[in-house]
Amino acid sequence: MSLRRTVSVVGTLYPYEDVTLSPKVGGRVIRAFKDVGDRVGPGEPLLELDDTEYRLAVDQARPAFEAELRKLKLTTLPATDAAFEQWLPRVDAVAEAKANAELAESELKRAEREMASGVGSRQILDSASNRLTVAKTRVQVAETDARVTLANARRLKAALDDAERKLNDTKLNAPNPPEWSAWLKELGPTTTPLKYAIAQKMVSIGSPVESMPATSCYRLVIDHALKFGVTIPEKHAPEVIVGQNVELKVEAYPNQTFAGFVARISPTTDTSNRTFGVVIGVRNGDGRLKAGGFATGEIVVRSDTVVTIPPEALVQFAGVNKVFVVDGNKAKVVEVGLGVRDKDWLEVTGLPAGAKVVVTGQSQLVDGTPIRIR
Repeated sequence: MSLRRTVSVVGTLYPYEDVTLSPKVGGRVIRAFKDVGDRVGPGEPLLELDDTEYRLAVDQARPAFEAELRKLKLTTLPATDAAFEQWLPRVDAVAEAKANAELAESELKRAEREMASGVGSRQILDSASNRLTVAKTRVQVAETDARVTLANARRLKAALDDAERKLNDTKLNAPNPPEWSAWLKELGPTTTPLKYAIAQKMVSIGSPVESMPATSCYRLVIDHALKFGVTIPEKHAPEVIVGQNVELKVEAYPNQTFAGFVARISPTTDTSNRTFGVVIGVRNGDGRLKAGGFATGEIVVRSDTVVTIPPEALVQFAGVNKVFVVDGNKAKVVEVGLGVRDKDWLEVTGLPAGAKVVVTGQSQLVDGTPIRIR
């Protein structure tokens, strides 16, 4: 007969994903949108904190930032320093300083021409030269002031962004991980759309929430698929491989078998008990299995063709297992090794397939005893 070889396992069913969420800011809960047992999709709101303080911070940060932009005649910050350098001549203070420098330069040239023609004076020439030097210095100062204003605007923009981020963080939403589409593909069809299930709600309206240390607010799980975590004796390491089928049972459904598969195998052995860990994937699209529950399973490692005998044909004496087979008209003793035992059959080794075994009267037989088949 063909006999399936299995490795028995026991363990706990874990969610496919398990995440505990906390707001990034502190405050008092004013709204809680979901409760235990509800399902939420990525990005859906879970709770909201009082945002009065954070809204005021935004209202204070925005005017200060916008005032610095107005000094530079900008509506938004330039993307790069090079872009600002091209914009720099349009800043009022810089434009005025450059205009004064150009005027001083033209006056110096006129004084030089008058001096060359003999109608000018050294004093007027020196005065024009000094005014040009001062004007160029004022251009440099104006440009430096504009760059300082830009740096301050960037600092205020960072403060505004931080204030707006904190205001946004007063709303706690379900995560939207990039691997969501991969989960959809891996979990396959489910009776309800793939969503997080709320396993725990730790806060209520009016509850204070702290950001440091973080106050846990919601625990979300994905239970359309489960992870069955088990440990297996290291002697079975050569037999267990990824992809093998697994049959599971739980106490809640004693007469049903649930299908699983070997998903991951630990590359190391625990030296304290000489076992290695295995994660078994279990699809749970109908939601009948509960995360955290206890389960037993059988990993189907292979199928063998084996020889079996009726259990009553086995003779055991002094630690020796044997059967009597029919050899012509005599009984012949054959020592056998024992394998899997069932109610109606017993696996043995060392016995040829198709051999006729004696099932009654063995206690009166020895090797070579004449027999008569009834």
